[in-house]
Amino acid sequence: MHQLIPSLAILVESFRDGFHPAVFATFQSLIAGWVVCLGPHTISGVWQATGLAAKRHHDTAYSVFHSAAWEWDDLGLVLATLILTHLVPGGVAWVAVDDTLCHKRGAKVAFGGIFLDAVLSSKRHKSFRFGLNWVVLGIAVPIPMRADRYFCLPVLWRLYRKVGQAGHEPRPQSAAELARRLAQANPDRTFWLVGDSAYINAAVLRDRPSNLQVIGPLHWKAALFERPGPYGGKGRRPKKGRRLSAPKAMIEDTAAYPAETLKIAFPKETRELRVQVIREVLWYRGSKDDPVMVVLVRDPAGEWRDEALVATDPSASAALVILGYCRRWSVELAFFDSKQFLGLHEPRVRSERSVERAHPMAWLVGSLTILWYCRSGHEGSQVVRERPWYKKKVTPTFTDMLGSLRLQMWEHEVYGESGERVPSPECIRALLQKLSAVA
Repeated sequence: MHQLIPSLAILVESFRDGFHPAVFATFQSLIAGWVVCLGPHTISGVWQATGLAAKRHHDTAYSVFHSAAWEWDDLGLVLATLILTHLVPGGVAWVAVDDTLCHKRGAKVAFGGIFLDAVLSSKRHKSFRFGLNWVVLGIAVPIPMRADRYFCLPVLWRLYRKVGQAGHEPRPQSAAELARRLAQANPDRTFWLVGDSAYINAAVLRDRPSNLQVIGPLHWKAALFERPGPYGGKGRRPKKGRRLSAPKAMIEDTAAYPAETLKIAFPKETRELRVQVIREVLWYRGSKDDPVMVVLVRDPAGEWRDEALVATDPSASAALVILGYCRRWSVELAFFDSKQFLGLHEPRVRSERSVERAHPMAWLVGSLTILWYCRSGHEGSQVVRERPWYKKKVTPTFTDMLGSLRLQMWEHEVYGESGERVPSPECIRALLQKLSAVA
């Protein structure tokens, strides 16, 4: 399967200017092979899934990653434009950032190292594994078919280099670079960036483009200040005003920091939360003299933990901050899908360029799959599986979208573009061979 169906080819065609024509043809085939590949997503496995392995040497596929002239950032910005155009045509765009570990083996794997595996770790036990650490930025969007959740579509990423390796920079700095690149490429759009506590700091908050705002958790002991009063004309102009209570004390002091009960309509349910909003405060360590707002959230039912959130736009509503922060979890689901179903761990490459280029194919294909499904794929054939024990499944999931794309690609291969061509015995035999092969 080396041909893309027309509805997907239209999207992929937008990447053409980033490649030499011959390389782009191979890149298209690799995308098709990545989608239909049933075994491990090694470069050889994907190339065999294209059906071209008997006609063209495997080096054709490997050369796309280790020597061809193209850059992920260029493709990522094009992909972001497609997502914004088709899924977020107007208004605010939400982006989520986080890092993830890509498991690898081999002492000679470029940029490999020992990192904390957050998936296998708990509060009492920390698990470390050898692999690659990626900082990923994705656009978190709601889709019409799933009003109960957000989907994160990765568009930009950076491979983390440990201290001592060429090109090392802290993860928050990489995240800030990615977010600024996306915001500057779309100056007419407003972006809200959400991240966990590792990414809500000075590197991300300071020197942002005017169209980039940030939401994230605030440390319970953060030092907060009032804005400085009028300058008296003597001595140095003050940078900070009176010291305020730490968020941990604020949430308990409803006399000084009044609370109100708000009904927040989350995607799956509406809940009443006790909310305290403190506007126009200075978090000097994070954003210097740019004022921020602090939102303190407590669940009166006691089912949810207390949250202290900070937002860089002091005029934002509490509901926007709370609901916006909930979109952060979508990037974790994107990591899960890319590892379980698109082989993020599996390319067996070790040179620098190949490592930087091969693994993110899982994110590109994943984002294209969701975008394709929302745009036109939901109107075509869908995979039907008999699972009588799974009656409450909410569809479509990412696996439903990927399965639909595979099905429609095979239908196009077998029945032709019209969908009415009678398949030849050779075609059926070849398809059965592909579905039956174990390795």
